[in-house]
Amino acid sequence: MAASDEMKKAAAEAALEYVENGTIVGVGTGSTVNFFIDALATKKDDIEGAVSSSEESTARLKAHG
Repeated sequence: MAASDEMKKAAAEAALEYVENGTIVGVGTGSTVNFFIDALATKKDDIEGAVSSSEESTARLKAHG
């Protein structure tokens, strides 16, 4: 993984600290958001749901259930 991707992944994982249980999470689009969606999947049982700003992000969210 490239250094820039590692930094994006670290930022995405750090953002999980701001996700409150029981909330609906809004996500955007882009490479960093893709890492965030992957990380968010680890909390999917703790959040109410997620909405996205793009079809690509929606597809990635659905792939994680």
